[in-house]
Amino acid sequence: MAEIQRKNAKKQSQGQVIWDAVLTGVSYMIPFIVGGGVLWGIAKAMGGYNIGNDLKAIDSYTQYTLAMVIYQIGSSIFDVSVPIIGAYIAYALADKPGLAPGFSVGVISNTIKAGFLGAVLGGITAGLIVNWLKKRSKSVPDSIQSVFPILIIPVCATLVNSLLMWYVIGVPISALMTVIENTLMNLQGTSGFIFGAAIGAGMSIDQGGPISKAVALVANGLNADGIYGPAACKMCGGMQNPLGVCIAQIIDRFTGKQKFTEKERSTTVSGLVLACCYIQEYVIPFLVQDTWRCLVPCMIGGALSGGLAGFFALESPAVHGGVFVIAMMSNPLQFVLFWFAGAAVTGVLYFLLRKPVDQNSEMAGNGVLDQLLG
Repeated sequence: MAEIQRKNAKKQSQGQVIWDAVLTGVSYMIPFIVGGGVLWGIAKAMGGYNIGNDLKAIDSYTQYTLAMVIYQIGSSIFDVSVPIIGAYIAYALADKPGLAPGFSVGVISNTIKAGFLGAVLGGITAGLIVNWLKKRSKSVPDSIQSVFPILIIPVCATLVNSLLMWYVIGVPISALMTVIENTLMNLQGTSGFIFGAAIGAGMSIDQGGPISKAVALVANGLNADGIYGPAACKMCGGMQNPLGVCIAQIIDRFTGKQKFTEKERSTTVSGLVLACCYIQEYVIPFLVQDTWRCLVPCMIGGALSGGLAGFFALESPAVHGGVFVIAMMSNPLQFVLFWFAGAAVTGVLYFLLRKPVDQNSEMAGNGVLDQLLG
């Protein structure tokens, strides 16, 4: 299909193109992390939370129990998630010729323990190298041009990019990831609270916008590298936002203060469902209409939920899924308590800060709500 060129379309900067490519890679990686995480959760529910350690004591896969087989399948999916993000970052930058070099550099990143960060940088360099080779192919004789896409580009880009990752890019990243892994694995208590609070507050700023995506990128990437604490902080801090807004509406309904319009209160049930499904976008209409009074309570509640998850070293093998993956966490009851604690703080503060509205002007004041909530 031909690309439509719009007269007033703004040309993206190279930085924005690369950032969009990273988000594309993340979007392709998430199903692998979710799939692997859910299978891990099922395996741990069947065979115990320490099933990974139990596997090390078995000599042959023929002795595996069903739970161990499921766990191994989940592990295999996890192993692919890092190469996937490299492949699709390169794909977003250079189309199909970028897939093989991007995937290869992701495999190398896994091998040298550079993790998701190495795959991200490797995917970017793969896309840039492929684009450079594609430009060079236009200046060679026609007889050679046909060989470029099927031989020269994939082989040269894969070799050059993989060597760069192995000898240049991956060396400092591998050392950095080792430090990060050792640090995060030992985070608990006060340091864990501070780290978790930063994640929870970051997830509560723009409700699925660029800042939340950046925070989620880090948490999801660490999850792919086997560090599951940040994912728990992310989910706990993010899920409390829509629940907190719904709690504020419920308080308003019972107190009769009329701080929300009837149309807003009519969305409470759907908001509760969205909160359970970890869909933060429900909060956006309230954030748009009443920015600071909504933003501050959400960030405080998110910091509390995420901080508590970090303080008690809560872990989540899944990065998404809402209530459907709570049973797979290291301590499901703790997650529910921290989720509701943050939401309660968000709800009470938002209710206290919000000003009463004129119910007679509801139709005039709900333009944003009508558009975003339908």
